[in-house]
Amino acid sequence: MPVQLTELSNEQRRQLIDVRQAFTAWREAARKVRPGSLRWVTRKGAEYLYRKSHHSERSLGRRSPETEAIMKEHGQLRERRKKGQARLKSMARVNRALYLNRVPKEPSLILRELDAAGLLGKHLFVIGTNALYAYEARAGVLFESGLLATNDFHLLWDARDNLRLLVTGISPDGVLGVLRKADPSYSTADDDGTRAQNADGYFVDLFCPEVDPPAKKPSRKDLDPIAAEGADWLIEAPRIEETVIGSDGMPLYLPCVDPRVFALHKLWLSKVPSRQAASRPRDRAQAHAVAAVAQTFLGLKFKDRTLGFLPATVKAGADELSRVAKEYERRG
Repeated sequence: MPVQLTELSNEQRRQLIDVRQAFTAWREAARKVRPGSLRWVTRKGAEYLYRKSHHSERSLGRRSPETEAIMKEHGQLRERRKKGQARLKSMARVNRALYLNRVPKEPSLILRELDAAGLLGKHLFVIGTNALYAYEARAGVLFESGLLATNDFHLLWDARDNLRLLVTGISPDGVLGVLRKADPSYSTADDDGTRAQNADGYFVDLFCPEVDPPAKKPSRKDLDPIAAEGADWLIEAPRIEETVIGSDGMPLYLPCVDPRVFALHKLWLSKVPSRQAASRPRDRAQAHAVAAVAQTFLGLKFKDRTLGFLPATVKAGADELSRVAKEYERRG
């Protein structure tokens, strides 16, 4: 089946660029704002700067040029964050009017909470169908709806810095706790704790490379990563970070693997004997569509030394994907 892509209008492209710039500035300010509030407290005739967070409060030192600078920067960052949020909310109406709000509600909520928890782009990356939203935003095109429909969300866990599931240390509640902030109905969908599911039947899977010996399960209930064939070289893949628009019109941060790696991986999956027969045609269709985006709109080549880490069986699909991309270019 020929690849079908719809290019964004100039108005849509301009809006997407403006949103990306505004969101990047807001996210940077939000990342720098330390939790809690600051205040000056007088103790024994001297002023001290105190930071209050939750139920605790500690001194940052006596009033001085250094502590005054801390207080000033804190105020400036909070003001930037406030103004940035207001601007993004006003831009959301335009995003919806221009039909740029592509990411459905469930993955939007997940992306927002995982990013707020500091997990996205550092320890967790999006793989599977939801990565297509990043590729179309980067290229300024729209994939056909049939390629985007999915009832699950796949995450890749980069465990190279720590064998144990990092999220159990970074987020007090683990991945499942973060998911419950997005939707309280999330729970483990099986006895092994390898899959989460909400009340609407939306699934979240966490994948990792196969390790020997296998990592010990967390002491408290949380999602346990699924060891998957191919996850080791997906972790080695070049990555992209993109701003996408959620169903509510608000922007989201979406980190994922290089689109060429995605396409090669999907094409390889479509030929794996153990893969469900019903999934193979869609795997191949997604591979072809993303290949056309990568080569035609992003100028990326499949015969590239940066992809040398891939197994020969995966790189073998490069010729087919390059041919499909060229056919799309000729039709265009």
